[in-house]
Amino acid sequence: MHLITRKRFIVLGAIILLMLVVSGCQAPPEIVQVTVVVEPTAVPTETPEDQTEYHAAWESGPHSTYDVARGPNDWCARCHSPQNWNPEATVGASPNCVSCKMFEEITVGDGNVLIEEEDWFAIPCETCHVMVDGFATELAWLNPISMEYVDVSTSTELCEKCHVTMAGTSNPVGSFVDHKITLGGSAHLNYGGFIGEEAPPTYCVDCHDAHTTEPKQCIDCHEDDIATAEHAGGAYGVMKDTVTCMACHDASGADVGPHPDEDNDLWVPQLSTVGRGGPSTDAIVSHSIVFEVACDRCHFEENTWELTVLTEDGEIPPPPTPTPEPVEDPAAEETETTDG
Repeated sequence: MHLITRKRFIVLGAIILLMLVVSGCQAPPEIVQVTVVVEPTAVPTETPEDQTEYHAAWESGPHSTYDVARGPNDWCARCHSPQNWNPEATVGASPNCVSCKMFEEITVGDGNVLIEEEDWFAIPCETCHVMVDGFATELAWLNPISMEYVDVSTSTELCEKCHVTMAGTSNPVGSFVDHKITLGGSAHLNYGGFIGEEAPPTYCVDCHDAHTTEPKQCIDCHEDDIATAEHAGGAYGVMKDTVTCMACHDASGADVGPHPDEDNDLWVPQLSTVGRGGPSTDAIVSHSIVFEVACDRCHFEENTWELTVLTEDGEIPPPPTPTPEPVEDPAAEETETTDG
């Protein structure tokens, strides 16, 4: 019995040894490398907004123009064409103040260079917008010296990079212009309430198109007020074709009268100045607005336009009380005769 068991162990061990020898003689398994190519999934991109309309608006406005009468030189270019600006330019001695068209001929200043139209940048998209692949994105101001963008907190801050008053101030650009326009008056910035739920305008672009610079008309916000029977004492229907809203509602103290252009009969606020071309009177768009108006601003006694004389409230004043003739005293006359 023990002999049989022993033989079985010997046979089993021989089989195991044989299996080990056979497996050791076999070649190692072949390793196959498989390269898997994964195509990247395309990330959908947002199609940029079609900006053709904005380009057309910009081309129709003053920010795209070249005007020999408005200083196309490397000093005035600080605002009119920032990428043409030369910080070393100066105004120059009078009468050759700046290079521009004065009277009938081009005047070239001593301290600034006249820039030809083909070299004029004007105020392109990149001056006010960060450009990405040819498309205008967020607002920012392109510094014309460093050619780097400067962040702005509001659209008005961007406008005031050029529309700023530097007259009488110390400034690094040597520009003493008076281009800033300040909103004011009870009907706008300082207005104490809303019209319905509409907030009063706060930023330049609340009233001005950013690309054409054209302002809204008063009726765009005040249609319901204008249509009331009480407006202008009921005379608005007669006045609307001859008098602008601001001719009555201006609070800046500007002169008011017929438009300086001969082909325009509208009454408007006006400003008379003495510029490089001599004295001139121009129609202005006042930014100082008041709700209540004073009719006697134009309808005063002996006005040169022969307008009906009115009181401040628009009423026809009562005729002046005639001065009574002095009554002669018969007793005094008799006394004089007796004394004589």
